[in-house]
Amino acid sequence: MAIMTSASTDAATDSATASRSAIEGPTWCEPGLIARAGRYPLAVEAPVMACVDMLVPGVSTVTRYARYYSLYWALAVHAERRGLNREACQRLVRRAEVGLARISQEYDDPDHPLGLAHGTEALARLAPDNGKEFSVADTTGSISYSPRTWGFWSQYNGPSVALGTVTMDSGALRAGRHPCPPGVTKMYAPLIDVAERRGGLSLPSAALGRLSLQHDWDTPDLEPLSSLFSATADGRHEHEAWTGNDRTRRATLRILARSWQLNPGAVTWPEAFAAGVAYGSAAREDPLLAGEERTAAWRGVVLRHHSVGAWRHLWAALVNEVLRAEIASHSHLHEWITGRLPSGTVAELEAGLPAVVDKHGDPLPAEDELLRDDAGVVTDVALLLLGARRLESLTGLTLRTFRGKRPTYLDPTWVAQLRLEFGQRSVAELGRRLVDDMLAQSRRVALRKVRFNPDGTISLFSRLHERNGGYFADSTEGSGNIGLRIHQLAEIAVQVGLLTPDPREPVTPSGQRLLGVPA
Repeated sequence: MAIMTSASTDAATDSATASRSAIEGPTWCEPGLIARAGRYPLAVEAPVMACVDMLVPGVSTVTRYARYYSLYWALAVHAERRGLNREACQRLVRRAEVGLARISQEYDDPDHPLGLAHGTEALARLAPDNGKEFSVADTTGSISYSPRTWGFWSQYNGPSVALGTVTMDSGALRAGRHPCPPGVTKMYAPLIDVAERRGGLSLPSAALGRLSLQHDWDTPDLEPLSSLFSATADGRHEHEAWTGNDRTRRATLRILARSWQLNPGAVTWPEAFAAGVAYGSAAREDPLLAGEERTAAWRGVVLRHHSVGAWRHLWAALVNEVLRAEIASHSHLHEWITGRLPSGTVAELEAGLPAVVDKHGDPLPAEDELLRDDAGVVTDVALLLLGARRLESLTGLTLRTFRGKRPTYLDPTWVAQLRLEFGQRSVAELGRRLVDDMLAQSRRVALRKVRFNPDGTISLFSRLHERNGGYFADSTEGSGNIGLRIHQLAEIAVQVGLLTPDPREPVTPSGQRLLGVPA
């Protein structure tokens, strides 16, 4: 685009040339459409994520350390006592986080299962001088320990509020509904004092060293945190004394602990949890699991989780094919999925799938059996069909959580309709329909997320784009499933002394007492 400007001349010049026009350019104008990678391109995750929000309050997929809960607990009390405003709180939080990262660098072993504190990688890269570490907290951009204005508090904000250790008032941290014990405030006093008054830490320091993640001795924050997560006071759980969120978090912890006890052969926490709540008779026969109604809700969530994972994996495979082809037509994508599916009808494919229930009507791990021999696209389609079949055997609260509050595109009810429609038609025809449905849904989701920016540009959140009948992609799509927060909850429970990673003794004596779990 050419830009014309007017330039005045000296008064002595001829009047014919008194004013001249200069052309700058041609140059390209700024792009009006900004394409960004979007999250959840098919929007199949929302029902599961909504249930997880309710069933694991106070924990997220990025809350890795119990230590940070107590850090913000103490910071909130200090901020309230000092009357710190939003900006002062932000400065204090960022400096305290850098301090904790520096302490972890000094005292923690990077090969330990816990790893190092948040921000240690950035601190190692920036390498601030000893005693001047807070310089990377007081700056922004590439020379800051975190690109986010609130640092890692952004990850713990919602969970801390849900836990009741912090509240927010006009953007400033304030004490939550649970008073911070004096021992915890005293524990963090040296770090808070340094963060407020100095430019960095003076290490080694016995007082600061006890804040390391891997400190060998019990610290004053562990017992209060174990009481909060287990919803107990003085070693007892009084139902009326705790909020619904507190009771739900406690219930999920009890279910997790019992599932780990009942399935010592499980390799991971989520595997043990699924074995306890989703499959077999334990949820019906074990007194603890059967007596907790949230077990039924979790069964629906875990089973629906497989359908979510299948859609995400199938979509990622489609986007990868578009990337491979550079520009893929609609017919090319149809040919791609046809070549990856078996011959025969959908009914014949279903006849070879594992049973979803046993003779007692209890769910069988059919999805796990398929995933052990993962065949890519075929497995994804089979998992979706199993999800649709689950609708016929689930009941009550389990069915409601599995199905979701309302029908949505690509949910198990949607697939159940396709199952009826394509039962006697070829698997390839069903595959082509799934491609069409995914492309249509991704477009709906992308248009729903369109954002009009103050500078007049438009942000479109999608990796896949269509132009003149051809599809092209900016980058690969993540194929992993979403998290259920079970791993994070278990890790925090281990850190505060409720659980152990040892399947032979998965629950500590303290955990048995506080959670009411059998020995």
